[in-house]
Amino acid sequence: MKRSGDLVRTEVVTLLALVAAAALSASCRSVSAEQNPLRSVTGVRAKLLSEHDHTREIQLVFEPHAAIMATLSDFILVNGFKAADFTALGAATDAVIGYYDPPARDYRRTSLRQQMEIVSLIGDAAPMSGGAGLHAHIGLGFADGTMHGGHLFEAHAFPTLEMFLIASPTALQRRHDDALNADLLTP
Repeated sequence: MKRSGDLVRTEVVTLLALVAAAALSASCRSVSAEQNPLRSVTGVRAKLLSEHDHTREIQLVFEPHAAIMATLSDFILVNGFKAADFTALGAATDAVIGYYDPPARDYRRTSLRQQMEIVSLIGDAAPMSGGAGLHAHIGLGFADGTMHGGHLFEAHAFPTLEMFLIASPTALQRRHDDALNADLLTP
């Protein structure tokens, strides 16, 4: 049985949580379809879900056969995002994935050509030198239940890819590391 002091603390914590949630909700701006300020690119439909302190939460739905990385890169660049992170799931007809081979100082690539489930796609964007600076990893499921995964170079969505992207107003920096021959984020 709770003592009265514990009950008061519980009620205060609950009240504070409700006040914080209300404040956050009031400071986030929901956006209607008519107010959608995003520029579109071929191969993807985009919807601004919310905006808070210039950070945008965006839903992206990739059309059948859209080149995922190229389309995402175009979308980030045309909208002038300084940084972004994203998660997605869907399916693909093909993919080029790889893993970094330290002795070779390069990625070993594998091409996959079959219908696959995209069970996970995560990554970030740090625009640099005119490019979107994408870095993404993917997990792909096959009909027999096996999986492959690694660094994503490109894949084609089919029938679709559903992505949630958070665009930040604070730029991420990515610099080329000559010793590793890789573009790395620099905090």
